[in-house]
Amino acid sequence: MAQTTSLTTTAKLPTKLRHNFVLNPITALAFYHHHSPDSRVFILAAEDTWLKIYDVTTSRLVSQLKVFYSQPIHGLYVSPLSTTTTIPASTPEEDEPRVLIWGANSVAVLTQGTVDKLVRGDASSVEQVKVKEEKTADWIYDGILFPSSRNRKRGADEKEGLGGQRKRKVQGALVTAHNEVVPLSLIGGTTGSEITFGPLTSPSRPILYSANLCLLDDDDDDNETILVAGGTVFGEIVVWKYFLHDDDGSRGGKQFEVLYVFTGHEGSIFGVSISPEIALPSGGGGEKIRLLASCSDDRTVRIWDITDSPTTKGTITDGLGENDHSERSRTLAEARETGFGGSNNSEVKVENQNDKARCLAVAMGHVSRIWQVRFTGRTQHGDGSPIEVHSFGEDATRQRWELTLDQAKWKEALERGYGGEQDIAGSFGTLKNCGIVSCHNGKNMWSTAVSGGDGLPTLIATGGADGKITMAGDQVIVKGAATYGDIDVTLTVEDVMRTAEGVEEDSTAPVEGQRRNTTKNGFQRYAFLSENTLLATTSSGRLLHGTVGEGLSWKNVHLSETVLADLKSYYVVKSPVQGSAILGSSSGKVYLFLENGHEIKELHTFPGKISDILLIEGAQETLHKDQPGAWTVIITVLGLDHALLMSFDPSTSSVTIDPRKIHLSSDDVSPFIATAAAFCGSKLILGSRVGAVAVYKSTPDAYTLDYSRKDARTKDAVTCIVPLPGSSTSFLTGCRDGRYRIYTLTSTADSTTLHLQHEISPPLGMIEGARFTPSSSSSGLDLIIHGFRGKNFVVWSESTRQELTTVECGGGHRAFDVVFPSTSGSPGPLRFVFTKASALRFYSQSSPRLRTLKEGGHGRELRAVAASVSPEDGGRVGRYLATAAEDTTIRLWQYRDSPAQKETERGFKPLAILEKHSAGIQAMKWFGESHLMSSAGNEEFFVWRITRLESEYEALAVVCESKYPDRSADGDLRIVDFDVQPYEPGGEGEKKMLISLALSNSTLKSYLYSTETQQWKLLAEGRYTGACLTQIRHLRVADADAGAGAGEDIQVLTASTDGHVAVWSASVSSTETEKAEYKIGALAKVHQSSIKGLDLSTPRSSSSGQSWLVISGGDDNAVHFTNLQYSAVDGKYKVLSRSRVKDAHAAGVTGICTVKEDGEGVEVASVSNDQRVKLWRAVWREGSEEPVKVTLLDNQYSSVADAGDVEVIKEGRVMVGGVGMEVWDFGV
Repeated sequence: MAQTTSLTTTAKLPTKLRHNFVLNPITALAFYHHHSPDSRVFILAAEDTWLKIYDVTTSRLVSQLKVFYSQPIHGLYVSPLSTTTTIPASTPEEDEPRVLIWGANSVAVLTQGTVDKLVRGDASSVEQVKVKEEKTADWIYDGILFPSSRNRKRGADEKEGLGGQRKRKVQGALVTAHNEVVPLSLIGGTTGSEITFGPLTSPSRPILYSANLCLLDDDDDDNETILVAGGTVFGEIVVWKYFLHDDDGSRGGKQFEVLYVFTGHEGSIFGVSISPEIALPSGGGGEKIRLLASCSDDRTVRIWDITDSPTTKGTITDGLGENDHSERSRTLAEARETGFGGSNNSEVKVENQNDKARCLAVAMGHVSRIWQVRFTGRTQHGDGSPIEVHSFGEDATRQRWELTLDQAKWKEALERGYGGEQDIAGSFGTLKNCGIVSCHNGKNMWSTAVSGGDGLPTLIATGGADGKITMAGDQVIVKGAATYGDIDVTLTVEDVMRTAEGVEEDSTAPVEGQRRNTTKNGFQRYAFLSENTLLATTSSGRLLHGTVGEGLSWKNVHLSETVLADLKSYYVVKSPVQGSAILGSSSGKVYLFLENGHEIKELHTFPGKISDILLIEGAQETLHKDQPGAWTVIITVLGLDHALLMSFDPSTSSVTIDPRKIHLSSDDVSPFIATAAAFCGSKLILGSRVGAVAVYKSTPDAYTLDYSRKDARTKDAVTCIVPLPGSSTSFLTGCRDGRYRIYTLTSTADSTTLHLQHEISPPLGMIEGARFTPSSSSSGLDLIIHGFRGKNFVVWSESTRQELTTVECGGGHRAFDVVFPSTSGSPGPLRFVFTKASALRFYSQSSPRLRTLKEGGHGRELRAVAASVSPEDGGRVGRYLATAAEDTTIRLWQYRDSPAQKETERGFKPLAILEKHSAGIQAMKWFGESHLMSSAGNEEFFVWRITRLESEYEALAVVCESKYPDRSADGDLRIVDFDVQPYEPGGEGEKKMLISLALSNSTLKSYLYSTETQQWKLLAEGRYTGACLTQIRHLRVADADAGAGAGEDIQVLTASTDGHVAVWSASVSSTETEKAEYKIGALAKVHQSSIKGLDLSTPRSSSSGQSWLVISGGDDNAVHFTNLQYSAVDGKYKVLSRSRVKDAHAAGVTGICTVKEDGEGVEVASVSNDQRVKLWRAVWREGSEEPVKVTLLDNQYSSVADAGDVEVIKEGRVMVGGVGMEVWDFGV
């Protein structure tokens, strides 16, 4: 029986855990406009208990501050700057309250001076900042601070009336989860001010899911009026006014006035937003309107009119609280209790029946619940422009809406108080969806912020469960992209011909000898000649030269009748270098267009129709290193079994045809139709129409096939081949099967081999091109891919996992071309031209519509964390990290530490994302640094080969090398855990893997896996009959020194849902083909229920055998230490002692790992659903039955909820994974 251990503690424990870094969901956002000469804009972001400040322009983390001890921040409010300079200030400006912070019932206020220290980013100043946490009686849903001008006015009046003595002054208000307003006061007015709360005020106490406060601009300087909107759990919205009479918040006069109770939503109200007063067009009288936007889990956005109706103004009588209020207020005090429907169980009474008609417009959006909705802050719409609204959903998208009102109909309804039969909800305007932007990974957008107003740029920030912060709106144009204006224009051939220079009056007449073609004249091909010029061709054979300025201007390229007739039926057009284009016709002629001379000339005639002209990536560096402007292309001719190289020398204006033919053949494809080409070192690489890649070597007589392979599972074309920067042996291919691949060439004197190093499918259906560009956030390179997904053209940053451009074009089967700036440090600017319905559409953007301010991680809970171990570096841990989550993805990282120990410079650098799993990932482990294994539901077990690319592109190449071979007929089991270690059966010398699996049907299996042949061999199998297995670890694998055919013992340890640990043993032979059977050698109950975490100490060896300390954590909240011994005499296992720490955590222990060992004992880290991370020390003696002595070294709050794993990622450093990632340093 396990002995319950009493912990060894001291009165003053040394701090053993030090917080290093956190990547958590972003729970609140707010913009802060700094009062500096350069008017810098910052974003305040809440990440659990931390407030982090980012510079919007540079995306730099300026500073961070821990606000609450163990309460996540839920909301931020930044008080607007004072616009009045005539009011005397009673306190220095730096002591004015500027930022209000709340989370659950915790509240804190930052003064202007404190915020100034934070935005300066001076570490020494930030360390001195102390924040006082205060508690309210209820959860807070929203809060405001009064503008500093009002606080100064009241402060000056108080000082004059009280002889200069300070008293408490109300400087803000909060609204709680029960529709109550709480005035907020500061005593003292200095940095160390104490927050006090006034009396609660509420017309009724329904349970709210959302609320919003708005300070009204009243003329009364002695009183404040706050407009309150509360969205209830049961689908109603209560709108009321709160009146603050006395400066200390004491009761006096009328406390509240109920305005409206809105119904119409069919679900809980998750977001409400009050607009400023909006000026409408003067044609209708120049009225002002105040709106309320709401959203719900019914997936609708609704806009309500909360303008005071002329018929209701002044109808509410004054009184003193509920006792003297009108009947309207008394009926509202009857709080709704349960469910939807029923007039006796609702806030809605007879006098509120007309409120429903105040719904001006309604629209459905998003694919799941909508969390928030916001106005942009603009008030002047006298020009008739629509009112802009943004909604933010559980689907991690932001949707933009434009509200257009029928102003005459609205005014009539307002004058009669929406009481007419014709006043129907949703009939006064329309909400038009104007765009959907995917902002985050996985699910949920937990925080939003919108900044803007009349004459101000609109900025929109979102924060998600993935820890990412995105920015959109009127952002500063990136350096080098100033000339890339935002243009979107559609033109027909007739539109262009009417405005183009050099168009003869009879330009549309048929060529002599031809009959007039009655078919519609349309655009056929495009080629950008530079960033600002392009060539467009028409179905009538015309060439049009376009120049981009404020718009598009055109010139007609004069063609002889012979050339016009030749180009009319068919042609190919490509631009090999800036300022020139090559055209190939069906007659076999190739023409050159030079932008400088604005003319076209014939270069060469080939014996057949020009099938394609292939631009060769890397040709300039390989063939024309010292010849600027020279170019070489590959010409393919219909009917020929070879292709030809054609070169052009601009110094002599001569063309050369290489006599060495490129024989189009492949071991995988016949015939081989080339679609892409590149030079990688001295080798010529070709891609085919059906997905094959071929390597050609140059001989004096020809280019001959050296090696080929086909990795595409479909017959889709290879569209691009791009050499990796800084490498002469590696290149990238893009394919229309939606995957890009990275290959490495290895060559000897006799042969060449092409190795697949990387294969990933980004969120594009068809890849058309790729390029490497300098990173906008680091010193490395970003991989930018473009292609088509459905009906959209998409530009995707693989490095930041962000869509840079999305243009609806109708799909990929159309003529198009795209150009990116060569000098910009941002991947966002581009120009895109394409054909749609025979018309030309030109699209240009100066910056991406979405920018990542802070990179994030997984969009769901982490379930596994693993750190690589370098076998060449003495077993060094932590060069690479892998995290796996419920979103079925695996992410590879490198932890970026700060050499100067600056907290703001720490973080995770993403290296790769693996997206092959289709079910939640259960476990993950490294095998050195070369392989990563992962297991999941649906019997998925993948072996990933990891390679470090030798190039300037800093990323890991990953390919799925193999998968679990023995799936059951249904394939519905989970591989809940596994272990892996090197194994050399029979002393063969070839290093292989021993992989042992624990499946959800209580089966355990051990396999031999070869990394060279990718072959699996089942060695042993067993079944646990008591319960389901949850964990498995290798104990002993006997040395294979007994010669071939001798038995070799494999012993493993398992844990299960019945609280037992079991030792299994099997004797396998390297020569036998039959699997061995696992048998239980020892069984011990260590927990009352399921075991969630398991780890082993390093074995201690002696002449009598080996000993381990088995550490486990379970659903019973306990941590258990088991002294396990193996006897070399009889080959049996024995449990010498079992020590149990009861209630080690307040919830189930979900992760446990050994972090440090010495001659006396081990140190262990444990995590739990109670959001605590604890450090333990266990002292034990091998071969002794003495109980293990356990000491609690440290107990810290963890910001990671639903912790799933804990792992040592570096010596002296541990990482916790769950809803987010957290890094801790440990040591003395």
